[in-house]
Amino acid sequence: MSYLGNVVLLGAGPGEIGLLTLKGLEYIKKADCIIYDRLLNKDLLAFAPDGCEKIFVGKENHFHTMTQDKINELLFEKAKEHTLIVRLKGGDPYVFGRGGEEALYLKERGVKVEVVPGISSSIAALSASGIPITHRGLSKGFQVITAHSKKDQLADIDYSQLTDESVTYVFLMGLSHVGEIAEGLMAAGRSRDTKAAVVSSGTTNHQKKVVGTLSDIDAKVKAADLQSPAIIVVGDVVSLSEELNFFEERPFFGKKYFLPVIKSFNYSLAGYEENTGINELEKSLTSKGAEVVAVTAGTIAPIKCDLSFFDSLSEDNCIVFTSANGVKSFFWNLYEIAGLDVRAMGKAKFAAIGQKTADVLRSFGFRADFISEKQNGEDLAALLNEKLEAGTSIYWLCQKSSSEYFEGNISNQFNLNKIYCYENVESDVEVTDALLAQVASCDGAIFTSGSNAAFAIKLLGEHLPKAIYSIGPACSKRIETSGFVVTAEATVSSYDGVIKCINN
Repeated sequence: MSYLGNVVLLGAGPGEIGLLTLKGLEYIKKADCIIYDRLLNKDLLAFAPDGCEKIFVGKENHFHTMTQDKINELLFEKAKEHTLIVRLKGGDPYVFGRGGEEALYLKERGVKVEVVPGISSSIAALSASGIPITHRGLSKGFQVITAHSKKDQLADIDYSQLTDESVTYVFLMGLSHVGEIAEGLMAAGRSRDTKAAVVSSGTTNHQKKVVGTLSDIDAKVKAADLQSPAIIVVGDVVSLSEELNFFEERPFFGKKYFLPVIKSFNYSLAGYEENTGINELEKSLTSKGAEVVAVTAGTIAPIKCDLSFFDSLSEDNCIVFTSANGVKSFFWNLYEIAGLDVRAMGKAKFAAIGQKTADVLRSFGFRADFISEKQNGEDLAALLNEKLEAGTSIYWLCQKSSSEYFEGNISNQFNLNKIYCYENVESDVEVTDALLAQVASCDGAIFTSGSNAAFAIKLLGEHLPKAIYSIGPACSKRIETSGFVVTAEATVSSYDGVIKCINN
């Protein structure tokens, strides 16, 4: 038999990206091919390595992209082509996810299969909406039932077995049958006043919840226009939904922001690492409840630069970094291109723009002699004007087309040498109706550099949200010279500063 790769049936969890298991994340980062469903956070795909084949086999608007039989066949065919195939499924593969069928099909054909469990929405979506699935004095157990059968019909449910008031009953995939389920339970003897709730898009930042009783839950769900995926819960634990609802109390819950992001250059003493994953600001916003429409505006790429100035480095020289990317690109040039090491530095001084850049410099084994309090070029220039002696040679490791704020404020008593060590390669993004619809629903746009502001303005123009938040003066200037108004500017030029700016 020809070589067959390994297939991992991986539970992606209920929707919130942080609920993916560590083991699951490691497999996604190593995958040669990912075959995925609709009911998962698409941001998980950002962790896949470059070159990973991604195939969508989910269901949209009651239309199956691919039947289960075809999915089984596809998994087997990809096992012939790749070493590691990840079958990414919402929730848990074995909780109404048909994972068992896929595993048996592959095992019968000699394919090695591993299952990585995921957190089921039957538990997580309830937790996120303030409903504990069990609670002393209210529920001594729970039962999870599929409300879905073939051809989108209501499953054949024996409601006479669902009458224990001390048990929580959870129905999956039954949003279009809420009324029928409620009627079935009442016909079996459950009180009209039995508490019930429906949670839509649980654990995501557009989660919605409707609470009622068996007698009125159907009407309330229709009035709220809830969308799938959704789960139905019946039982006394629903009474705790307001008191324990921490998830929807986060500061940015219900808000949505457009965020152009730059993929940074990941280089460290351990070497180059492929840039996968989510932007740090996006992580912070989503952890506070916001939904983020992130578009990759560009990718940082190092430039081979002239390091001949190393031949004359002395304690009278100062190497200046105005970004973390500048630090990484400089050391990439030093170690990978020039073949030098730390001994080449001599006694030169180092200056860094803000603590974040200084921390990256320190990760390469060097302490910054000068660190500006604020994360902007004007503040760093003022610091060096005060601290350095006249005649000092400054070697500024910077981005091609860098901001003029440092250069425009540094004293002419120094010998300033600009050394381009990286550039921002702009992304080619297609403006689709889907993207415009997403942006139109945003409460604001967040810009963290002049370059990504310029990119977004060129890309979307008048379609940008009216509220615009800027990370600092240089970014604001680029926005305003393009004819747009900055709603608010961060006092401190950092991701935390931007978040405080929006929150205020």
